[in-house]
This record gives sequence, structure tokens and C-alpha cells, in this order.
Amino acid sequence: MGGCCSCFDSIRGGKHSNSPDGHDKSMEMTRNSAAGVPLPTHGMSRAMSAPTIQIQGFKVSGSGLALARIPIEQDSAYWEWHVHLPGLPRPPPDEDDDLRDVQMNGDGDPYAIKFGVATRKDGNFYKLLDNVEEEGDEASPRDDGTALMRPIPNLRHNDVIGVAVQQSDLPMIQFLLNGEPLPECTINRFRGTVYPAVYIPAGAGGEGDRVEDEGISLIAEFDEDNFKEMSPHARFGPLLCARGII
Repeated sequence: MGGCCSCFDSIRGGKHSNSPDGHDKSMEMTRNSAAGVPLPTHGMSRAMSAPTIQIQGFKVSGSGLALARIPIEQDSAYWEWHVHLPGLPRPPPDEDDDLRDVQMNGDGDPYAIKFGVATRKDGNFYKLLDNVEEEGDEASPRDDGTALMRPIPNLRHNDVIGVAVQQSDLPMIQFLLNGEPLPECTINRFRGTVYPAVYIPAGAGGEGDRVEDEGISLIAEFDEDNFKEMSPHARFGPLLCARGII
């Protein structure tokens, strides 16, 4: 009977619980949820993204900076961005390779989308950024929130951008295009709490005059079951939900 009581106490979170403070964590999470405290979930953050960004679930379009809800708190994490641009299909492999070899760093393309991470942002950040642009000044990557991001040009429909972040030893951000590493885009050394982020320049993805409403959209993918490519190493697991910002 004593064993049964111990099991019952453990389920209830009593003194025989496995938790050192006598509380069952799963029960506590359930109570928090029932009390109206939302549990963190993956998605894009409306509060931290630019007003010019459109968010529909995990789909991002429009222009400006967009951040995910969940910060990167684990040692190694991997996620993907799936490119949606039906009017610009991916060319055959041989032609595609030739195209990618042309200035892969994207510095010469003002419409190249930037991928990576960003620190927490709020409405005041975007107001200050608007003031800089209204005065005719050009914001630097440090000022516009893209210091920890890299441009990847010449994207096509169904392209997959993989981002792998490691924080121990030598903090590093690695990028992959359709499973192929982009070593020239690697970012070494960063500090602080960061969030998965993407920056879409106005008019990105359009042809000719780059009309904005012909632009690109991106799907943020954090679910390992929906990844289309492999991470660069087995230690890079999917981004875990620890805490988040809506």
C-alpha cells in the first residue's frame, strides 16, 4: 500500500514527487495554462516585427524586419525559411549552380533578403528607424537591426534557407541554401539574447521594376518533421520553446 501512496503522491505533486521542491512541473504548467498564463508557442512576433510586415501564421511577407516569438536559449539550434515565389521557379541544377556563383554575399543587390538573428525589438525601435529614413539618412546594419544577418540573393521558388546557431565554445551562425553550406555568410561571435529573424527589402522578389505587390513571402519552419534539408550537424536540434513574446 505504501508504494501505491507514493505513486499517488507523485501524481498529485506531493512530498514523494520527483521534483526537488515537491511540485510536479507538468501539473504546474497545466495550472498556469488554466489560470490564463499562455504557454510559449512557435510563431512570428507581431510586437517585435516592423509595422510594414504582414504575418499570417508562420508566413511572412511585406517589407522590413520580422522576428520570431521564441528566443534561442539552447546550445545549438536549427530552423528553416521556405521561399514562396511561384512566378520565379528554380532553374535546372546546372544553371542554378552558375547563378549562385555570382556574388553570393549579396552586398551588391539591394533586394537581397537577409537571414539570421536579431535582438529584441519594440515599437520605439521602428519609430526611431522611421525618423532616420525621413531625414534622408541611410541606416547602418547595426542601426536597422540586421547586424547579425546576411543577405542571400537570387532566391527562387521552393528554395530553403537553413540557419544553424551555436552558443557554446565559439558562438557562430551558419547558413545553408538548399542544404549546401554558405561559409562566406558565416557570422562569428555574438552575445546576448537573440531571436530568429528575416529582413525583406521593399520590392524583394519582383522582376523588372520590382513592384512591391509582386514580392516574395517566406514560411518560418521550426518543426523538425517539416524540415526539407538536414542541419549541418546532429547537435543542431529544432528550436525549443522556453519563453516567448507575442
